[in-house]
Amino acid sequence: MDLRKIENLIHVADLGSFSRAASVLGIAQSALGRQVRKLEDECGCALLYRNGRGVSLTPDGEKLLDRLRPLMRQMDHVVTEFHNDQKSPSGQVMLGLTPTLCHMVGMRLVAEIWRRHPRIQLNVITGYSGYVHEWLTNARVDIAVLHDARRSQHIAVSPLAELDLALVSPPQGLSPAARAMPAIPFTALRDLPLALPTRNHGLRRTLEQAATQADMPLNVAFEMDALELMKDIVVEGLAHTVLALPAVMNEVASGKLIARRIVEPGLSTRLMVATASSRPLTQAVKIVQATLREVLAGMTQAEPYRDSLRMCDE
Repeated sequence: MDLRKIENLIHVADLGSFSRAASVLGIAQSALGRQVRKLEDECGCALLYRNGRGVSLTPDGEKLLDRLRPLMRQMDHVVTEFHNDQKSPSGQVMLGLTPTLCHMVGMRLVAEIWRRHPRIQLNVITGYSGYVHEWLTNARVDIAVLHDARRSQHIAVSPLAELDLALVSPPQGLSPAARAMPAIPFTALRDLPLALPTRNHGLRRTLEQAATQADMPLNVAFEMDALELMKDIVVEGLAHTVLALPAVMNEVASGKLIARRIVEPGLSTRLMVATASSRPLTQAVKIVQATLREVLAGMTQAEPYRDSLRMCDE
């Protein structure tokens, strides 16, 4: 049954006249009459009494509209609600972040979403890239930011930003000249005991690739997927590590750690926005993704991230 025919019948019945209804609807009276007659043919009965003074509903017409009016109001409500959702989206979004990125952007993003879109409930969980990738595949998260992730059959990725990598060392044992060095060649990592994440993490894959190209094996003394523990190991002087500069800015500022940018070649980790290719993106997820990009773009223009964080083209 054509919904427009029903709406037109309601207008004719409410106004009691084909001519008045046609004027309100902006269609020819003859066309409106044909639509009502087609509806009567579909129902197999007369729905209107027609006389020189206008029209009125037959008992069958009253019964039909008594049943259809609530449905029409409900449909109007659904359309209005959907329209409101587009203007003020709502829903829950599960976001997976690596520990470094959560430390950098987590609070800023939560606050920005809360300020701009209070009807969106943003939940953040953290883990290393390999685990976050698994959560995305298993639908535990709706959207994730991964280090150097690759597109696959199940995961769609797009570049977000790049973070420079640094050799993070304990201040004890370093000469004043070494502490003052802003950068250090990659080959200087040769034979240094390192605390690194497992191969589930994109940062580790970046280091392994650079080591292979330099024909220089890495001396991995500690292997773990725990950012704070890795930093504690370095603070205690047991090893060095390699991390994105923003991950250790607080410790460097307090003098607990020394961070020197890795050069020759310069190393960076690429942050990728990842979503499950099998699940359509809701309006709320799209908003979180766009806001994340805005927040990071703003950080590239401010200290202390200006020299170590760069946005990628969409």
